[in-house]
Amino acid sequence: MADLYTFQSSTTPIEHPYLFQSRQFTFVPDSNSGNYPNGAVVFDLASLSNSGRWLDLKQSYVTIPLVLSVQANAALTVTAENAFAASLKNGYHQLINSLSVELTNNQIVNLTSFSNLDINYKLLTKTSFEDLQNFGSSIGFQKDTAEGVLYRAVADPSGLGECNNKVQQTLFTTTSGWGSSGMNFNQGRINRMLNTSYDPLVTEQAKFTTASLLQQAGKNYVDRTTNTSYINYYILATIPLRILHDAFEKLPLMRGAYFRLIVNTNTSCLTTLTNNNTNYTGITTTSQNNVLPFMVSPIGSGSGFQPGASATSVQVSLGIGKSYNTGTQYSHPTMAQCRIYGCLYELTPIYEELYLKTTPTKTVKYNDILSFQVLNTAAGGQFSQILTNGISRPRYLLICPFLSSVVNGSTSFTQFTAGFAVGSPMNSPFSSAPGTCGPQLAVTNFNVLVSGVNIYQSNLNYRFENWLQEIRGSNAVNGGLTQLISSGILSQTDYENGYPFIYVNLERKASQANDDISRSIQIIGTNASSVNVDYYCIIGYEREITVSTSTGSLVI
Repeated sequence: MADLYTFQSSTTPIEHPYLFQSRQFTFVPDSNSGNYPNGAVVFDLASLSNSGRWLDLKQSYVTIPLVLSVQANAALTVTAENAFAASLKNGYHQLINSLSVELTNNQIVNLTSFSNLDINYKLLTKTSFEDLQNFGSSIGFQKDTAEGVLYRAVADPSGLGECNNKVQQTLFTTTSGWGSSGMNFNQGRINRMLNTSYDPLVTEQAKFTTASLLQQAGKNYVDRTTNTSYINYYILATIPLRILHDAFEKLPLMRGAYFRLIVNTNTSCLTTLTNNNTNYTGITTTSQNNVLPFMVSPIGSGSGFQPGASATSVQVSLGIGKSYNTGTQYSHPTMAQCRIYGCLYELTPIYEELYLKTTPTKTVKYNDILSFQVLNTAAGGQFSQILTNGISRPRYLLICPFLSSVVNGSTSFTQFTAGFAVGSPMNSPFSSAPGTCGPQLAVTNFNVLVSGVNIYQSNLNYRFENWLQEIRGSNAVNGGLTQLISSGILSQTDYENGYPFIYVNLERKASQANDDISRSIQIIGTNASSVNVDYYCIIGYEREITVSTSTGSLVI
């Protein structure tokens, strides 16, 4: 192969096609005027439509200025360790609950709740380790450690209910058994904190920069001294549009396209935690969509958070542009509003003429999603649920299992008894959900019925079946069959211990006419776990539009 490569590279002529005259990134602020009471963000992209240039949505991205605040009822302990008191969960995409996209006043993307679950699975199964290394910090994405999940039904330094927030690393020892010392910390959360817990007041860092310089440059950092009862994290979350939805990945270069976006976020949320300076003793959470996109650290020296003896109540909140529902209002020092940075091209005359001639219109096929819930399936219980009575062109089914909100925090997993009413792990500041699912949550006797016909000839009973037959190659390069080219950052160990997704390919059909028939989709199975489980189900299905590349309008 080396000989062939050497010969071909030597004989291939080197040419430089002059495709574009320029490329500019033009930002458009949101239409909210700095007000985000419900976490909704609206973008009107008329200015990009009127620019006369060619819009490339694949390279465009959203920027969201966030203020993550930790507010105590008394002065906090003055320590550099409190820079690690809080952080965001895995990936800026966890900020997104639902997304609506209009093109020339026609909706091309449905407003579907829990869109972050679909995005999260795709990132875990499409991202390569090289992507994770050089692009992960740009999108706040680092895989949570599956073995770090703990459960606490009594007051504890780590938290209440399902927890995966430990950042203190300990030496590995075998004496405590599997999943204990040396295994029960979250390396992914530590890696994310490298980006958001930067503290310019630490002695060594203060030699090189200041908070005001970081503000000018738009660097994420933590302020823990402006007010002794506050810790504020100033974060600029950047999310490429191609990550948010498949439509942005598939749409071609267009001129004059008028887009309007509505993004419902999981911000404008808060949780109030009581503590006795040693343990967390209570929790109350208020959120728009039952998803908290942030985490708090365990209490204690060396654990990340030292509230102090007087700070018996701590409120942690997340707002856009400014702190949310706090006594003292703190604004993001770099930006006050969200932005979309649109990538705009000018083609050279020759290639513009060629593009208009060869591609005056383009038919775009992309996947949209619908979401469903099957809640509180009892331990060892069976489920049989019709998710939809009619959908055409289904492409995949994704099921994300979580510890049921009915039992999280209790001393019993069959009904809520004693303990603490924490609610869904997705809505908990101690859990890494929805970045992770519940640990060791297995399903047996599983099948999917499409219009009453089984997808699998025999029900799936073993974990390795769904992993090897479906998940391993679901979004991988060449279906995961090429050993030298790989993508996806999940292993079977990850899958079993903290990422027990269920994935089913639904795209195999006899013909286009057969694919266009509307069909019902039903799931059946048994909860082979010792805990009650909530199943969040995503169905991806194909939509088709035809667009004019020269005007950006839909072609009917």
